[in-house]
Amino acid sequence: MSLVILLCSCENQLANTAVTQDEKITSFIESKYSGAPVIFNGGVNRIVLEEGDSTHFAVRGDLVNFSYVGYQFNGSIGSAFTTGDAIHILGQGEMIKGLELGIEGMCPGEKSYIVFSCKYGYDKTVAGIGRDQALLFEVLMNDIKPQ
Repeated sequence: MSLVILLCSCENQLANTAVTQDEKITSFIESKYSGAPVIFNGGVNRIVLEEGDSTHFAVRGDLVNFSYVGYQFNGSIGSAFTTGDAIHILGQGEMIKGLELGIEGMCPGEKSYIVFSCKYGYDKTVAGIGRDQALLFEVLMNDIKPQ
């Protein structure tokens, strides 16, 4: 019985953390990017920094090729914890949920910040980033291939 209570209290704490993080994300966007296009998709925010060529918008099932830098987010862009290039099929669960939802709708050449609370991040500690961490990814969409 005490294990169930402990698990529930951890989930409640994570939910409370996510609410606080969502407030910080909203404040960050309003204070620094009020003039930029911001797309909200299921709890994930995409701040368009540079528009792409709008020839094709990424949808589930597309093969997406992108470059990224991942940052811890604490109300501002924190320290980078990962960087790289990736090729994934969108909608297959190959990426963390926040990144997957944020990339949906991007077009080739677009550069965006994708920022989200811990609800859409890692399920366990990865690269020293806990499951209670809000994240911001700077993403450059290199190419999209419809499948």
